[in-house]
Amino acid sequence: FLVSGGLVQSCGHIIPESPVLALGSNFTALCILNESCLDFGNIYASQIIWKIKNRVVPKEQYREINRTVSSVTFNDTSSLATPLTCNILADGQIEQNIYGITVTVGLPPEKPKNLSCIVHQMSKLTYPMTCTWDPGRHTFLDTHFRLKNRWPQETFPDCIPKDVNNSCTTTDVQFFVNLEVWVEAANALGKAESDPLVFDPIEIVKPLSPHNLSVTSGILPTVLKLSWENRISAAVMKLKFNIRYRIFDDTNWMQVPPEDTASPRTSFSVQGLRPYTKYVFSIRCMKEDGVGYWSDWSEERTGVTTEDKPSKGPSIWRIIDACRTSAFWTVRLMWKALEPYEANGVILQYEVTVRAKSSLSSPPEKYNVNTTNLTVKLPNGTYEVTVTAHNKAGASPPSVLLIPAVNSKASVKNLKTLPKDGKLWVRWTAPNNYIIKYVIEWCLVSNSSDCIIEWQNEPGTVQGTYLKGDIKPFKCYLITVYPLYADGQGNGQSVKAYLQQDRPSKGPTIQTKKVGKAEAVLTWNHLTVDEQNGFIRSYTIFYKTIDGNET
Repeated sequence: FLVSGGLVQSCGHIIPESPVLALGSNFTALCILNESCLDFGNIYASQIIWKIKNRVVPKEQYREINRTVSSVTFNDTSSLATPLTCNILADGQIEQNIYGITVTVGLPPEKPKNLSCIVHQMSKLTYPMTCTWDPGRHTFLDTHFRLKNRWPQETFPDCIPKDVNNSCTTTDVQFFVNLEVWVEAANALGKAESDPLVFDPIEIVKPLSPHNLSVTSGILPTVLKLSWENRISAAVMKLKFNIRYRIFDDTNWMQVPPEDTASPRTSFSVQGLRPYTKYVFSIRCMKEDGVGYWSDWSEERTGVTTEDKPSKGPSIWRIIDACRTSAFWTVRLMWKALEPYEANGVILQYEVTVRAKSSLSSPPEKYNVNTTNLTVKLPNGTYEVTVTAHNKAGASPPSVLLIPAVNSKASVKNLKTLPKDGKLWVRWTAPNNYIIKYVIEWCLVSNSSDCIIEWQNEPGTVQGTYLKGDIKPFKCYLITVYPLYADGQGNGQSVKAYLQQDRPSKGPTIQTKKVGKAEAVLTWNHLTVDEQNGFIRSYTIFYKTIDGNET
């Protein structure tokens, strides 16, 4: 700098001033010295030193054009940084800055791609349109985007994004007239435009979901009626609908066939539902011709179908007192509570009838109970027992069990058990005769508690199943399989089994019964079943002499 008359004057300047350059291009800058400095300071272009951010540029990139002008050339602007300064060695040794510029390096905008638009209904009369696009690569420069739109004969103000570079929302659109939209990107290095879109905004509407959904039950136990309000005028758009529903405690949705709700409506009756079941419903809508977007799903609403009579009778079985006399039996009748989808309502009571087969003309004994078991004392004979379940809507079909005086029919063969996948499986070979069903009994064998019978039915077509109960490892179970025929039942075949075995909890207590010179007789008691934890296969005896040698 030159001080003259109290004013500070620059001894030179750089051109171009603060350029914006394309990344990867070449660039030349000129440092031009003022003539006044040449005379005053005895400085020339040959003394100029170029620097990038205080780093000296190699002299191979310099060129002395004349005594007042020096140039520097960069073949690739990727290496440029800011500032770029022109400096000089005053008096041959003192370096002084002449001038500096800010260099900005970046890229021109790419053509915006993947332009798409959607009209979100916000209220009955509010339809803003949001367009999104791919802005392309990062330019490293201030790049401005504008969403431009026009009718064939009229251009509208540009939509300028706020705080983003890939979307913009216009607050007012008109339906039933074609609109052309496109995106313009611009920065200091150039401009680019997307391909235009032409559409009627009515074709890209995402309507508000139906609201005020209500669910009501009617006379039929398999039907629920849905009613709702649509939030878009039929004059603007006719709608079609999707209705989904699920059982309240289930996560899997079912859907009404779309063709059943493909026309404008404000109500629909969903059929084929389970009686006395709580359902959850939700609904959505879109333009009737399928052009545009589905609304969000509406808020969920619940409804309960009315009761229907039970669809089947309870599964029934019996336990006959092992101490029965030749004259009388004590029979404990048992049946299983129906599953909710079978009960179709609240079971109020069970009706049990016991009829002697030897005296069909005699009226049956009838019992009304609200438990799932009944103990009766019967004369020795053959009986037909029926059980029906009753709810508010009616009675189930009867379940029938034949109790014969003797089990005279063929029994199953080759009864075996197999632990598999954490379950205890039972397999057998069926008799040659036609089987209606099988009854599988089991109970926990324990020296500390009674054998409490559990049971299940299986179809007559199977020859194996697993025990559907809380089967515990290391416990012994007595399993019995009965085949049931149309006119009687076969003898039960039994087997003991473990789900999982473990070593015994303790060893047996040994006593010496007789000791001779070369022999000893040892005795011990068997372990209790609770101590065995599995089947005892063998005993191993260890003994040793007085001097400690073990055998």
